[in-house]
Amino acid sequence: MGRIGTFFAGMVAGFVMFFVANHYHIVRGDTGVYVVPKVNQNLEDIYVDVRSFSLNDWQEHRMLAASILRSDRKELLDDSTLSGFRKSVVSLLNQWTGE
Repeated sequence: MGRIGTFFAGMVAGFVMFFVANHYHIVRGDTGVYVVPKVNQNLEDIYVDVRSFSLNDWQEHRMLAASILRSDRKELLDDSTLSGFRKSVVSLLNQWTGE
């Protein structure tokens, strides 16, 4: 492949990566990696690791939460919110007991 072929292959690869970044969230959850369609097309939250998200994190990423609900991947919301809640309760208990 010559210089022109390499240039066009790079252009196609760049276009595909831009299209995916503009139309999909790549979400890392407790059970794996999911591709979730975005509600509106933008370059925000392309890759998000939600395994340690708390309720405050979800408030900062409302469009991601809406996209997850719309794509019927509610287990991504439940797992991270519950684990974040559990961690905060355990740390609170540890502070009270002095551990």
